[in-house]
Amino acid sequence: MRLKKSLGQHFLKDKSVVRRIVDAGEVSDTDRVVEIGPGGGALTEEILRRNPKELVLVEVDPRWAKYLKERFGDSVNVFNADATEFDFSRLGGKWKFFGNLPYNVSTAIIRNLLKHRGVFEKGVFMVQKEVADRLAATGGKEYGYLPALLQPFFRIEKLFNVHPKAFTPPPKVWSTVFRMVPTGFEMEEEELLSFEKFLKQAFSHRRKKLKKNLKLKEFPEGFEELADRRAEEIPPEVLLRLFRSIRKV
Repeated sequence: MRLKKSLGQHFLKDKSVVRRIVDAGEVSDTDRVVEIGPGGGALTEEILRRNPKELVLVEVDPRWAKYLKERFGDSVNVFNADATEFDFSRLGGKWKFFGNLPYNVSTAIIRNLLKHRGVFEKGVFMVQKEVADRLAATGGKEYGYLPALLQPFFRIEKLFNVHPKAFTPPPKVWSTVFRMVPTGFEMEEEELLSFEKFLKQAFSHRRKKLKKNLKLKEFPEGFEELADRRAEEIPPEVLLRLFRSIRKV
């Protein structure tokens, strides 16, 4: 079947990379596993070799969803669905996640996983190298609202880079495999939505100081020195404390 550029389909063919990805997730026969964007099933095949308790595949392309069901049969449960909107919470319990995420929607998928973090035990994903650099950043030009939002909830660890030749067709950029592990931090959904709105506002004009972006005349006691700094200069945990202090005022 012809791969669709519109869906960012670059299928992993290097079996050594496939094994390293699955090794990083430490799959055992007691694990329930979700694979996002399985495509032709290279990762799927390796995951099944580890005999997981259950394997769910979420594939947006109906052609490949049909192929995966025919290839792997009852050993997998295939959902022909968009992972940026899929309700992972419906699965219940705890799951390990894997995926060679399409470059054009990788951050939207990860944001959706935050929404359904209650079922998330661990994740190992491959994305465009620049995306992984941003997600793991704690400051500087690569740092933005999304890593500041994610990092209180997940420890994000870059594992290794992957050459374009590991894919068919080869993308024009390098990829990076990274691991996400929950920190145990939690907040109610209403507060999370407010926190995301706060971060988007804080990073809205990167060259402006925080007092301009947040439109605050005064900062809470103990945070006054942040007023004349840019959001990209402030670590995620400090932005979280500032947000909660502002909410109390």
